[in-house]
Amino acid sequence: MRKSLLVLMLTFIFTIMCAAVALAYNPGQRTIKLLGQTLNSDKHPVHLVVTQTIDMREVLTREAYAKLTTAQQKRTNRTEYNEANGINAERITTTDGDGKVIKDVVSFCRDGYWYSIDYAHKSYDRVPELPGMSVAFAETMITWFNNRPEAGNDVATGYDYDKMTKGESNLKFYYEKDTENWKGYEASYLPMFHVVEVSNVVDEAAFALPPADFKQVADPAMRNYANRLLERANRK
Repeated sequence: MRKSLLVLMLTFIFTIMCAAVALAYNPGQRTIKLLGQTLNSDKHPVHLVVTQTIDMREVLTREAYAKLTTAQQKRTNRTEYNEANGINAERITTTDGDGKVIKDVVSFCRDGYWYSIDYAHKSYDRVPELPGMSVAFAETMITWFNNRPEAGNDVATGYDYDKMTKGESNLKFYYEKDTENWKGYEASYLPMFHVVEVSNVVDEAAFALPPADFKQVADPAMRNYANRLLERANRK
């Protein structure tokens, strides 16, 4: 009799524990905490490194892919964010399948200017800073929460996720199952960004002005974006 009661009690406790784990995180709860605390550079410095590997066969036609060399068939983007004192730097380094650097660009606002520095080609450009030019990582993501998040588990990876949807696009934040251990994020159909490092110690070198031997060369993408911001400000 005593043994039966013990088995019954253990079964009851196990059931309660499973239910507690299942209810431990509400949809979006982990991501809101992540963006509002860990990645909130208004509260403390933020250092974040993520990587993304792109298989070019997934973005090109079969004919275009066939023309690529082996090195060109895959690209890996390493993005490093350093955010502190109201400014942030975003550095993107792209390597090919052989590990050769084919892009190395950092952008940030400093002393009233928005800089774009191309380390691969030893050049830079700058334009006067405008509101909206430099947006912290967490701020670019929090707008997705205008819609109610969904929670689930990805069978392929085993990760839990919070999913936000905006029109036909979606954004997923992945976590180690039943924990707050952030593993990465995925935007719509793009490959997943994997978290390499998160800390509150920034790399001050990320905000360094271009070396003296770098030449100023107009960056069309940067200037077009600046013009769009200026036009938007003038319409208000």
